[in-house]
Amino acid sequence: MTGFPFLIGAQYYRAPTPEPECWERDLRAMHALGFNCVKYWVQWRWSHRRNDRFVFDDLDRLMDLAYVEKLAVHLNVIFDVSPHWLYERHTDAKQITAAGRPIEPRVVAHRQIGGAPGPCYSHPGALREREKFLLATVEHFRDHPALGMWDVWNEPELSFPVRKPETYQDGSNLVCYCPNCRDRFHAWLVRKYKTLEHLNAVWGRCYERWHEVEMPTTGDGIVDFVDWREFQQDTLTAEAEWRLRLVKSEDKRHTSYLHVVPNTMRIFNSLTGPDDQAIVARSTVYACSGNAEPVQLIQSLSAAGDKVMYNVESHINGGMLNMHQRINHLPQLLRDWLPQIGLGFRGFMFWQYRSEVLGREAPAWGLVRPDGTPRPVTEATRLWIEKMTRYFPTLLACRAPSATIGIWRSRKNEFFHYAQHLSLTQLSESIESYVNRLYRANYTMKFVQLSELELGDLKGLKLMILPSCYYLTQAELTNLDRWVRSGGTVLVEAHLGGYDGTLGRHGRVMPGGGLSELWGIREDETTSAYHLETGANGDAIADSVSDDVKRALTATGTDGCRYFPIALREGHVAWGAERFALVNGTDLTVEGTFDGKTCFVSKPMGAGFLYYCGTNLGEGGLKHADGLDRILQGILRRAGVESTLDIQWTDSGVRVDVLRNEDGLKFMTIVNLDKNPKTINLRGDGKWVGLFTDRRLHLGSATTPVVLESGFSDFFVRELS
Repeated sequence: MTGFPFLIGAQYYRAPTPEPECWERDLRAMHALGFNCVKYWVQWRWSHRRNDRFVFDDLDRLMDLAYVEKLAVHLNVIFDVSPHWLYERHTDAKQITAAGRPIEPRVVAHRQIGGAPGPCYSHPGALREREKFLLATVEHFRDHPALGMWDVWNEPELSFPVRKPETYQDGSNLVCYCPNCRDRFHAWLVRKYKTLEHLNAVWGRCYERWHEVEMPTTGDGIVDFVDWREFQQDTLTAEAEWRLRLVKSEDKRHTSYLHVVPNTMRIFNSLTGPDDQAIVARSTVYACSGNAEPVQLIQSLSAAGDKVMYNVESHINGGMLNMHQRINHLPQLLRDWLPQIGLGFRGFMFWQYRSEVLGREAPAWGLVRPDGTPRPVTEATRLWIEKMTRYFPTLLACRAPSATIGIWRSRKNEFFHYAQHLSLTQLSESIESYVNRLYRANYTMKFVQLSELELGDLKGLKLMILPSCYYLTQAELTNLDRWVRSGGTVLVEAHLGGYDGTLGRHGRVMPGGGLSELWGIREDETTSAYHLETGANGDAIADSVSDDVKRALTATGTDGCRYFPIALREGHVAWGAERFALVNGTDLTVEGTFDGKTCFVSKPMGAGFLYYCGTNLGEGGLKHADGLDRILQGILRRAGVESTLDIQWTDSGVRVDVLRNEDGLKFMTIVNLDKNPKTINLRGDGKWVGLFTDRRLHLGSATTPVVLESGFSDFFVRELS
């Protein structure tokens, strides 16, 4: 991390607000607050008024003011506000939905000057115009002494107006289906399949010429739809690559990055947004918008790799016209920022300094009020900076503990689940269930992406969890088998590899990809949880099931529901969800049953260990978490996974993260995640002092009970002997 600053600042200017009469006062106040950076937007529509005229006068003055106040400026280049003249010069550059509807440029809440969402990324003429604007911007500002970093893409996605594809269950609102996308998709398929015969074999088609290949509009064919969305993912990655490459070639002195909204599948997702890991691969640092939500933190940690991590849009002050922002004091600030520091973030920029006054986001998001006067959160920030600034250099050299648990995520599996459910809700809930239980119990984890499993890149992991793991490639299954046999412990859910992403076919036996034979395990019978005789009388048909499923269940009746109980062998109960598989095999230990039928088993596998659950166990944890917690405790012991500072599972609900540098333990963050007081048992080393509560801890080899009041959050520094 050497050479990068610890950031503390705010987004400030999204033209035309704040107005010029605010600028000098606000920037002076930022400096007095202790900020070291500020962000301005450079908007395509605002600063490129005609094809041959650039307007940077407002930003020139703001850059000069920032220099006076010793604030390093991050210039965020915004392309999803296309200028008026663009579609006069390139009439066919608009994005097109699957239904053939052009996405007309418009005003949206966060793009108040209009022009959203911008042109199709595949249009060559629009690409040349974007390159022209970015080049002019870099040439104009690269030598200004206030310039700190370039942010070349704000929250990448395909198209904001169609961010939520589940709103249109026939897929008709997905983009983009223009002729340029069709041509580039055909070229992409040629690179992947080489021959039309190969594509026909996988897709199950009979095309005789490449130009006959259709762009899939629904997921009903599965494998063609997965390829189509993979192509759009690669389109976003290519867009990121050229933006970063151009800036780096024209300005070799300043750091360049882009910033994402962590892909949690609930707002941003792989269907309409980016693959975080792929799109930031060439970014110098990892940057994002976000808060201290566990699944966001783990997604960021996983995508960042070894890069320095920044939250360049802290959303703690979020709101809208119909929901003004929360009144945040120091406890709320600590509760949000300390978990992020504990997992590796090294800087924060508020979105935004002065409350918005234009459009539907007014009068919220402000570190100060619309008139520029302080809020309670302003004073909380001042105190935070005063307490923390002296530790910034040491923090930059500290690392959070490496992950020992991997939770599998595959964008192809996400496309597959959307094709099934026309929604990603079930999959996201299943993954988040594991993340939340493990995070609250102080375990370190990361998401293992498809590419990592295909390459066998699982270094340092002791346990792998595969939630709702239906669609896998042969390479993923082969490496999973190899990893388990070499000593790993794995928990897989129902229908592992049931759909073969390499062959484009559903398997005849499950688990698929040859694992049924290799592992001596088989799903003998499979059904839906809604068909089980639980006596629920269909009381809880999930909102996330498709309309076809709802109609079928209504027509035929059902004694089941989304959830069903699993009797564990030690006498406790866990819950399954959605799917049920009767599991059989050789040398199995029965871990759980439903109605006397085996659905959860374990067995040694080479030097490792396998847990195979014939249902969605993580999703079942949403109904009652106790059973899932007990299962995870046993699996973690088997895998030899340890939690932070030996905090006990019974202390679940308090997050403790320890930060070390080459000299050893340095800092510790402790946050009570619950509303109730907690007593935790810590085992550690040395004397620690809390910066914000003055709490003192004396930790040794024996566990030390520590009482934490409701809402407790603090940053602890280890005292030198």
